[in-house]
Amino acid sequence: MRLINYQVLRDLVHEHQRLTRNGTPESARLDDISYTLGVYTGHRDPATALREARRLLRAYDAEYRRAA
Repeated sequence: MRLINYQVLRDLVHEHQRLTRNGTPESARLDDISYTLGVYTGHRDPATALREARRLLRAYDAEYRRAA
């Protein structure tokens, strides 16, 4: 079972979106984020890792709303 800090995962996804949307030339940082998302999700492919991170966050948010 993975132990995930969902706030960190959310921050990584948002930063990834910011870097790709703005076309920021911080490719080293984007590589770092992609790698970390891969570690969090267990997927080596950056696009797959990002999709899985978003899926995990949706599931977490739905569970959080149910519990509240």
